[in-house]
Amino acid sequence: MHGPEMKIPQIFAAFSVCAALTLSACSSPAPTQTLPQMSFAHLGTLNFNVETIEIDNRYKAPTDGTYIEDRFSTPPATAIRTWAIQRLKPVGEIGSGSLRVVINQASVKETDLKRDESFKGTFTKQQTNRYDLALDIALEIIDATGKQVGFSAAKASRSITTSEDISLNDREKRWFETTEKSMNDLNTEMESNIRRYLAAWLR
Repeated sequence: MHGPEMKIPQIFAAFSVCAALTLSACSSPAPTQTLPQMSFAHLGTLNFNVETIEIDNRYKAPTDGTYIEDRFSTPPATAIRTWAIQRLKPVGEIGSGSLRVVINQASVKETDLKRDESFKGTFTKQQTNRYDLALDIALEIIDATGKQVGFSAAKASRSITTSEDISLNDREKRWFETTEKSMNDLNTEMESNIRRYLAAWLR
């Protein structure tokens, strides 16, 4: 008669431990993902008859709180810098001038989208945020006297929206993919313009 009664506290304690472990598992944060390093090395180099290459980032993010490029694992300005270092190579002699890479814009604007508050909207997975990425760069050939003697420019932009139930990891992955696609667009346009407007400085 006493045997079964003695097991009740033990069963209850075991149940409590399992419940605590289950709750702990449910409340654990999602594991932090490691996104790849953005690279353009596989595209090869464009060799310029200049002594040096300079990168001049002139983009200043507005301070109204809607520009969030600093939250990206690879901010657009960082992606442009990586592109310039890996794709543009100075092969000129001393005194042959420089190639200046000017970053005019490397922004990501976040916009809250209007929610559908109707009865139908409560049963619909809604898009709650839009992200507009814009890139604008220029290449300037500067001779030994400091005069600009060559110029080319390129722009790229993309927009995406995210749903209300997207996870932080998935959102960051989409940000990375959008930056990468925008950079590929920028690379394609800029390489075409280089061959059109700066061919005299290519080797």
